[in-house]
Amino acid sequence: MRYIRLAMGMMKKRWLFTVIIIIETAALLVLTNIMIASANSKYMLYEPYKELMDKKGVVLDAGNLNILECGNEDVKPFLEKFPDLISVIKFLEKKLDVKIHHSDQLTFVEECEPHSVMYRDKGRNISYILLDKEILEKWKLPLASGRYPMSERNSDGEIEILVSGGTDAHLNDVYNTPAGKIRVAGILTDNTYKPVANSTHDDGIQHGIDFESIFNYCIPIDVGTDLGGPFAIAAKELFSTGDDGYGANGYNIMPDSVWFVTYPDNISEEDFRSTTEYLSTIGMIRPNQTLATLTQATKQKINYIYYHMMPMIITAVIMVLLGSIGSSAISAVRQTRTFGIFFLCGCRKKDCLFIVGTEMLITLFISVILSLTCMIVMQILNFEYIIGMTFSMMNIFASTFLLLLIFVLSLVLPFGIIKTSSPVLTLKERV
Repeated sequence: MRYIRLAMGMMKKRWLFTVIIIIETAALLVLTNIMIASANSKYMLYEPYKELMDKKGVVLDAGNLNILECGNEDVKPFLEKFPDLISVIKFLEKKLDVKIHHSDQLTFVEECEPHSVMYRDKGRNISYILLDKEILEKWKLPLASGRYPMSERNSDGEIEILVSGGTDAHLNDVYNTPAGKIRVAGILTDNTYKPVANSTHDDGIQHGIDFESIFNYCIPIDVGTDLGGPFAIAAKELFSTGDDGYGANGYNIMPDSVWFVTYPDNISEEDFRSTTEYLSTIGMIRPNQTLATLTQATKQKINYIYYHMMPMIITAVIMVLLGSIGSSAISAVRQTRTFGIFFLCGCRKKDCLFIVGTEMLITLFISVILSLTCMIVMQILNFEYIIGMTFSMMNIFASTFLLLLIFVLSLVLPFGIIKTSSPVLTLKERV
């Protein structure tokens, strides 16, 4: 406590300098955490599909099949009565020697809980997006409560689901449905993303110049600003299907329209082109866009966050370090006579260093409180959704590293000044 009282007394004598350092350090922490949180939100969308996107292939939007529109004569028989997408997928996989990866849409014939509480679809059933086990186990967006669902039935034989905000579901609620008992294992935060399903958006794309990234297929949703669209996520393998592959009694399962089509690893360039040309008669494939270009654009958009913000971060680090180092050095020089008096009263040079270190710790502590306050205000004002931020342990590691760097470097000059100074001579010079 004595170090704190002495350090506070020294800070009061140069309060303006201290306030400037606190504001600069807080600004540095806020900028750093925004950069890392923005990159986190992008990388967490990329990670579930990373292995899939590393393969050869294309993204096919087969949404036109749902409205029975297709010019391919091989596929037309499957669309005569209703869009038999499962038969289309099986046909294409056999004919072209490809694998089509897609999520499924589950709908119940009769109304089942939970329900939406959002304005546009209040009281209606929520949508269910069924993911492959490999995708679900890597889907790690932030949770408001609970945990991520199992890709197998739990010990009670229940199917576990992950629910977005905007529903009347509560953690661990259990619902009796035609598919069996369903338990809410976790609830996503109100600001989140839907996995790849039916929708796409062209945010940030200049056609003919940029390629689509995975972020154009993961649709953002914000319960606070959107009017509807809550959803649940579960493992595709946990829902049994009938003989036609479309689900059992009481519920239907339909393939979503965004298909990741992967080709054999040893496919030739000629076969790649011919297969892609054939698939383009089934649905829409962006010109010159493949899974490779999708991966490239995804990585570029993640790196762009660092390229865009890193100069500001580096400039802020330099300014804060120069300010804190200079402030500590000036404080040590101006307080040499005070330290000399402390020395004559039994204080050691080590104690003088502790006083200077305590002063810097108090400054950094106040900076942390100020930066946390700023981040909370940004969250309240919904900047978390607007900017697209997801916080993780990396934010804590980076902030801790910056604070340790500032603290250690700020004590280098004061350490040298106090260690080489003579308290007795300093007092004689000031007399």
